[in-house]
Amino acid sequence: MKNFDLSLNNPIGVFDSGMGGLTVMREIMSAMPHENIIYFGDIARLPYGTKSVTTIRKFALQTAKFLINQNVKAIVIACNTISAIAKDEVQEAAGNIPVVDVISAGSRDATSNGYKNVGVIATPATINSKAYPVAINQLNPTIEILSQACALFVPMIEEGFTQHKALELIAHDYLDILKHQNIDALVLGCTHYPLIKDTIAQIMGNSVKIIDPAITACNELNRILTSKNILNPNQEKGNYHYFVTDIPLKFKENGERFLGTKMDKIELVNLDEYLDR
Repeated sequence: MKNFDLSLNNPIGVFDSGMGGLTVMREIMSAMPHENIIYFGDIARLPYGTKSVTTIRKFALQTAKFLINQNVKAIVIACNTISAIAKDEVQEAAGNIPVVDVISAGSRDATSNGYKNVGVIATPATINSKAYPVAINQLNPTIEILSQACALFVPMIEEGFTQHKALELIAHDYLDILKHQNIDALVLGCTHYPLIKDTIAQIMGNSVKIIDPAITACNELNRILTSKNILNPNQEKGNYHYFVTDIPLKFKENGERFLGTKMDKIELVNLDEYLDR
């Protein structure tokens, strides 16, 4: 195993194929405000869900090597596709650097409170991968899992329709199916979905627990950093640096909406140089 320096003030690395992982970063910023964070979004090459397994693993390793080169003390895979396909490869490259992923974290939460019927909503690519059912049933094979692809949620969220009447109508179309199946809990299987969590919770009702893997991944990260005694002891607000492979129109506007705060230090980076390191 490779051993890297895990100094207390080293940053946490968070990465995704796009900007959805900013909802995970937002939870970390809120729960651990003194931590320095690097966010990486491979926007030029998204979506990952349509790529081959070999390509996704190559892209994930490039990003992992980039973050390791930034001296991160932990890595958070804030992408469901990468979590499903390349977590082991990322952890191998990271050596002693702990790696947390949203699918593992969300699945543990789905199996920790005696739920019997668990719903999963996600993009069609994530639903088709069966990543959540596999991960949940590995932990508890008795849980029945009902999956629902919600293809229109991501484009509506990225267009800023998070409070629009059209979103509510579309959400009913997707969610009423699960509501009528009497599920106990619903996993938000896409990192965009926390931005419409209130709408989802209102439709599902108080009897359904909404599981947000962004929150559970943040909690797991906090536990790991605490157990390794590498939480940042500084009392000042952490520094945040954003790296992307492209800066499309509305990136900053959408990113700030995802984060709920201003985005400074946005830097364009080419990952090709990290392929063979």
